Amino acid sequence: MSFEDLHKANEQQLTTVVDQLTKEFEVTPEKLDELVAYFIEQMEKGLAPQENEDKSTNRGLPMIPSYVTGTPNGTEKGTLLAADLGGTNFRTCSVTLNGDHTFSMEQMKSKIPDELLEPTGVTSEMLFSYLARRTQLFMKKYYEADMQAGKEFKLGFTFSYPVDQTSLNSGTLIRWTKGFSIQDTVGADIVELFQGEIDKLGMKNVRIVALTNDTVGTFLSHCYCSDNTDSMTTGEISEPVIGCIFGTGTNGCYKEEISKITKIPQATRDKWADEGKTHMVINTEWGSFDNDLKHLPTTKYDVDIDQKFSSNPGFHLFEKRVSGMYMGEVLRNVLVDLHARGLIFNQYRTAAQLPHRLQTPFELDSEVLSHIEIDDSTGLRETELSLLQSLRLPTSPTERREIQRLVRAISRRSAYLSSVPLAAIIIKTGTLEMRYHGEVEIGCDGSVVEYYPGFRSMIRHALALGPLGAEGERKTHIKIAKDGSGVGSALCALVA
Repeated sequence: MSFEDLHKANEQQLTTVVDQLTKEFEVTPEKLDELVAYFIEQMEKGLAPQENEDKSTNRGLPMIPSYVTGTPNGTEKGTLLAADLGGTNFRTCSVTLNGDHTFSMEQMKSKIPDELLEPTGVTSEMLFSYLARRTQLFMKKYYEADMQAGKEFKLGFTFSYPVDQTSLNSGTLIRWTKGFSIQDTVGADIVELFQGEIDKLGMKNVRIVALTNDTVGTFLSHCYCSDNTDSMTTGEISEPVIGCIFGTGTNGCYKEEISKITKIPQATRDKWADEGKTHMVINTEWGSFDNDLKHLPTTKYDVDIDQKFSSNPGFHLFEKRVSGMYMGEVLRNVLVDLHARGLIFNQYRTAAQLPHRLQTPFELDSEVLSHIEIDDSTGLRETELSLLQSLRLPTSPTERREIQRLVRAISRRSAYLSSVPLAAIIIKTGTLEMRYHGEVEIGCDGSVVEYYPGFRSMIRHALALGPLGAEGERKTHIKIAKDGSGVGSALCALVA
């Protein structure tokens, strides 16, 4: 056997293993049908009253009422404040709605200091006093004269974590997800904490009037900016139905008939009916879909990431297969495993010798995957440079070819799973059947759906393969809703 034959045999072995892995990441049309049916079942369960449940350990879909009962149509006017805490940034902005589907905005963005993300020793006061100081800085920069004149400012607060909302401007934290692990915030009222710190700084004329979630914000912003609210002028009969995020995390909300939200007391529902309110936006928190793993496809890498590396083991298991925060981590785990099996990166004899970045959880960004996904350069040169830059990892042409196949399998699984809640909501609400020639709009925000190459078209492909079928997929329009969390919470504040 020559050296060449030996190398060929090794390459063949790697290809065979990658074949098996890409098969594990496959989501079949049958699996899509099964997941959509289970998602609808979980939605219905989440809308019904739960007996003596502890919300922080509830394993189903939370289906949280947002207390937003109307949707904007683009004619609203006014200047409002919005604050947005999500992921690793905090943003303060003022939004001026022009009343013609357009808006203008001033904003200030700041990175959350690392010391607030520590696993222990951080208190609610430390976090919210930081947020209040940033808000004060923004007000001084843009509205100092108005503040001194005593002008009242309404603020909408976008808080992108699971909250048990009890009214439009109050809600308690169920659990932290991305990044934070501040124990004394869990179970506390988010608005009270933030307003308390704002008051301490003497900003008595800034009132938090609405607490909303980034998905609800995305949905409202899409409704405001969409020109299709009046079919008489455009000939389109499409209606915004879902607002969703596919970015660092994933979540979605939709319009539900109030009569079906039976966990809200009957007296309250009757009162709303008397006021002419028929629908409410429901925040599904679909990142938590199937936390019991009855139906979600699962590889050993998913189990490792959840149990060993994530900050909330056993929760948000749908998000851990879909979102940008985890796509790169799945690939990193696969690569480390293939190295341990002696199939790649043989220049490193032990795991300890691998580049430090490849050994570090969450160091591989999904942006790197997006470059590899569409690399068609000779010898996959772009992939080579991306891996060198991001991980300091040299690769051979064969390794790069197999890594690209893995990337494509991981992103396709993510996009196919992303189609499940969309199809389930469209089927459950029956929106495609409501009007003759009726069509549906989905407002999406988030880096993955906006920038990951081919992600939207893979979602569409999965919608056609699943229970909606090609006919339903054709009538479903996935639109990018720009800056939902800012404009959306301003719209919430306007009607509060």
